[in-house]
Amino acid sequence: MLKYHLKVAWRNLLQNKGLSAINILGLGIGMAFAIIIGLWIRFEMSFDTFHQNIDRLAVVRKHTMFNGEKGTQTGLPMPVYYELKEQYPAVKRITRLDWINAHSLMSGENKVSKRGTSVDPDFLRMFTFPVISGNAETALNDPNSIVLTRSAARALFGNENVVGQTLRLDNQHDLQVTAVMEDLPKNSNFDFEFLTPYSFKEKDPFIQRTKTQWGNNFLSMMVEVREGASMEALSTLIGPMIMRKDSTIRNQHLFLQPLADMHLYEAFKDWKNVGGKIKYIRLFGIIGVFVLLIACINFMNLATARSEKRAREVGIRKAVGCRRRELVAQFLCESLLTASIAFVLSLLLVQLLLPALEDFGLTNIRFDVRDASMVGGVLAVCLLTGLIAGSYPAFYLSSFIPLKALKGRIRQGAGATLFRKGLVVSQFVISISLIVCTIIVFQQIQHGRERSVGYDPDNLIRIDLSADLFNRYETVKQDLLNTGAVASVGRASSPLTSSYNSWNGFTWEGAPPDAHEGIVFDVVITDFGFENTARLKFKQGRPFDPAYKTDSTSIILNEAAAKIVGFKDPIGKKIRLDDDVLTIIGVTENVLNRDPFRAYLPSVMFINPGRATVMLIRLKDGLDPAKGLAAIQPVIERHNPAYPFDYEFVDQEFAKKFETENQAGKLAAVFAGLAIFISCLGLFGLAAFMAERRTKEIGIRKVLGASMSQVWILLSKEFVLLVLIACSIATPLALWFMSDWLAQYEYRIGISWWVFLVAGALCLLIALATVSFQAVKAALVNPVKSLKAE
Repeated sequence: MLKYHLKVAWRNLLQNKGLSAINILGLGIGMAFAIIIGLWIRFEMSFDTFHQNIDRLAVVRKHTMFNGEKGTQTGLPMPVYYELKEQYPAVKRITRLDWINAHSLMSGENKVSKRGTSVDPDFLRMFTFPVISGNAETALNDPNSIVLTRSAARALFGNENVVGQTLRLDNQHDLQVTAVMEDLPKNSNFDFEFLTPYSFKEKDPFIQRTKTQWGNNFLSMMVEVREGASMEALSTLIGPMIMRKDSTIRNQHLFLQPLADMHLYEAFKDWKNVGGKIKYIRLFGIIGVFVLLIACINFMNLATARSEKRAREVGIRKAVGCRRRELVAQFLCESLLTASIAFVLSLLLVQLLLPALEDFGLTNIRFDVRDASMVGGVLAVCLLTGLIAGSYPAFYLSSFIPLKALKGRIRQGAGATLFRKGLVVSQFVISISLIVCTIIVFQQIQHGRERSVGYDPDNLIRIDLSADLFNRYETVKQDLLNTGAVASVGRASSPLTSSYNSWNGFTWEGAPPDAHEGIVFDVVITDFGFENTARLKFKQGRPFDPAYKTDSTSIILNEAAAKIVGFKDPIGKKIRLDDDVLTIIGVTENVLNRDPFRAYLPSVMFINPGRATVMLIRLKDGLDPAKGLAAIQPVIERHNPAYPFDYEFVDQEFAKKFETENQAGKLAAVFAGLAIFISCLGLFGLAAFMAERRTKEIGIRKVLGASMSQVWILLSKEFVLLVLIACSIATPLALWFMSDWLAQYEYRIGISWWVFLVAGALCLLIALATVSFQAVKAALVNPVKSLKAE
């Protein structure tokens, strides 16, 4: 019976080549993008799942209250480590993690810049990172040891069998390789290429001082709870730890966030988890389903529209004894055959499109035929698509009464016609909504990009100062200026695009009682010349100047900090930082150094060259950046022999802040285009079929004097009405959805009415263009031929 159903299904496909091609193309494109989105979601949800004890691993985080706002951070004080390690039996293992930064590694003539961090020995016992040589249990016990990834070992030594070899870190420390581990998988929240023991950092006097400082938050920690222990109970237990240990600290609560949630649920607001990347997973998951659904709707529409042509077939089958379930099986077999052919097309499209879609943020996803679960998943998509697309036509066509069908009295009732129109409206509701979403996402991105950053980012280069560059800074600065390509050089404790320090302890005349603890300013520690190099915009006062000896005890505020301090005329006023009294000499425009969609944060600057480790180089105006780099590279390499030349243009660094929103906007645009294309495929087929059905009517109208424009209106007006109805439904839906999406941003656009007008007009024009082709084609047919048509 199956062979018979397939043979009949194949004949029907061949008899209706045009409609079959439309269905196959629509379903193929829909399935291709559903598969691609499914692969991306699968990858995003797989982060860190390869760790054997993932359900018992967590990052220690802290809720804080600063500047009247509830915030959540991973930065913690050092004493938390010792307290968790020694006083909480539920903690099986714990590790500190330094911030991951680039460092120089040298072996003989080979020098590379690799990203690394310092951890405790428990790190390699907690996490399932395969060690290919050396002993993971003891690899980090010696303070002067280092663990490399396979690629780092090859870059330095040419192979991965390097245990026992010695290398030089930052041209200062000789370390012995004690283990080599596999390169980190792409679905890991960690991103390092080497590890050093945290005990190596404990030689630093700064680290020694922090062991008793409960208010110095500068490192992160992760724990593994014991088998059977409750992570939630431990989280509650450790909550008030910092406030118990230091009575001067208020409104700081520790808690554990499971490692399994770190990637998708990283966002917090007002001490509550508000999701994060999971929002985009859900968003594009829904969109992928909708695109596939649009393709299925095309199949349903075209199948039910052709019902009158298949009525006699159904009548004859029933008259000779065919049961309804056999007819249902026949029609489902046709849809499954169509879906199977479309599925083959979709796999080809997936292989072709995946490389191109890397520019849209869909990286690190591959279709691997050796992965049984992956193959099973895509086959399920094919089966489900065939069943969904064919279900309604199958049950609808199989319901015809034989006598009426044989007499040709089958006419689509109001219910069937209304259902078909509803499907068309649904398609365009999705399409219009996606166009609205795309426009608003790009408007929001542009809104952030056009925001004042408070400095001039053009031709500005950032270089992190190694120990060699730091120690020779004045010489390096002069040599750079002597190249003729550099206008100015400055340095600070953090780049212009981020902030490395946030301090409390500030008080001033008229400050609120809790200012010392409850008010936090971002702190930028600079050297003379930084403001000129960055071209900060001063609202009041002046920059630091070596001509003023008192500037070593001066401070510059940004507008947000000046507003909090509240002085009507701040220049000359005093601010106390713990025991130090600082004089305000200037107020700058706010510098946008964090999230471009958040409010400007209060920030202050003061002079301390010993802590300024980020160098800014301003190329001369109008100079070709390539020529500027060619001029400064020899200078940097001469003074920094242990490091490869590594730099970042500040404007490019700032652009990275929009990566998530750019990805969302690009994907929304792709899906909007797909939705419209697939909808118009169905519309094209539907218009062709309706023109065919009304061939004689069109011929009679032309004989009676109807013009081409009247015939065009006859065939187009129904579709125009359906698109207008879709606009009226899509507008409130898109408004509600995008208002909710924009609510996550402090700095956001308002939604303009013209966005909905543009989206609706665009869909209407595309629909009209699609239908018009068939309408004009029908109008041009000779009436004599039309009236002779059977």
